[in-house]
Amino acid sequence: MRGRVLIIRSQPGAAESERRVRDIDLTPLCEPIFSLEPMPADLPAFDALAFTSLNGVRMFSALCPIRDKPAFCVGRRTADEARAMGFLNVVSADGEAGALFNRIQADLPNGYSVLHAGNEESRGDLCGRLNDAGRTCFFRALYRAAPLSRPGPILERHLTGSDPVDAVLIHSPRAAAILAGFLSLRSTASPLRIAAISPAAAAPLKNYATETAIASSPDETSLLMALKALLGRSAQSS
Repeated sequence: MRGRVLIIRSQPGAAESERRVRDIDLTPLCEPIFSLEPMPADLPAFDALAFTSLNGVRMFSALCPIRDKPAFCVGRRTADEARAMGFLNVVSADGEAGALFNRIQADLPNGYSVLHAGNEESRGDLCGRLNDAGRTCFFRALYRAAPLSRPGPILERHLTGSDPVDAVLIHSPRAAAILAGFLSLRSTASPLRIAAISPAAAAPLKNYATETAIASSPDETSLLMALKALLGRSAQSS
């Protein structure tokens, strides 16, 4: 099976996805449709950290030198990034936000406050649940996703049908919403096959995607498995 796969997530994650797509014998095309911009933030005092993304770890690390507080991470790759940034006490929930909430509740002593450092689009569900459970949790947006004003050349050629790709990887609801915005301005476009990391990431494209595969769990390994299944179905039907 071979296929051309468009990666639209921001750097530096896009480069890692590009490598992993190539490792499964597909052809990656990397063209982020947004960039990450740091935001000023006044950090409160805290006893532990919660990270729901690699970029949250990176942005916090650039802003604050503290590394000795417990760092609770949503998954293994986020935890690996925290260790690489010098955090001394890192815990991985190996799952999603619900698993992270459970891990904090189980491992963090009562009375400890938590700082969730994330992006502007984060909805605060984790902090809301922790506060409802009697903890003190603060959310701070450390960065925002700034969309491009128009599609880049690879995406533009796909949309016009002059050089279509076989699938687009969708890593976040934000990326999906930006892509949906581009599509909404067109009366026609080439068929869009997407592999999405979660149902929430697929949702903004429900009216535009002709074929959709959703990862069984919100991690890139599962996303790439969904991508392979999507391209396998397309090959059988062609």
